[in-house]
Amino acid sequence: MNRGYHIKKNNKLFIFFCTFFLLFSNNVNSITILGALNKVSGKISKIKIEDNSEIFFGTLKIVVKTCKKSLPEDPPEDSAFIKIWDRKFEKEEEEIFSGWMFSSSPSISTIDHAVYDVWVIDCMISYIED
Repeated sequence: MNRGYHIKKNNKLFIFFCTFFLLFSNNVNSITILGALNKVSGKISKIKIEDNSEIFFGTLKIVVKTCKKSLPEDPPEDSAFIKIWDRKFEKEEEEIFSGWMFSSSPSISTIDHAVYDVWVIDCMISYIED
């Protein structure tokens, strides 16, 4: 008949775990692995970039905002929200892509550039901060 005591105890545990999750959920780091093709030279490069970091590939400036990996029970899928700018000489940067890219279907969301192609290969998620 002490069910009220158990409910209060369970509520305290629930609040503790919610607080713990909210405080430490920002420690998730992800590294996105992109493939990049220079169509002129035919060279394919792998680019590793952390969330909210920028990297330069040729005349492109690439920023990955976030990277998501599918659950183990779902079909394999890595997706990343990416912004890409073209840095022209003597001109300002021109945004040529902003959106989600998917590893299983790179043709769905492609960049329209004469020299470069960029696609998502993998998303590596680390829950422990180095």
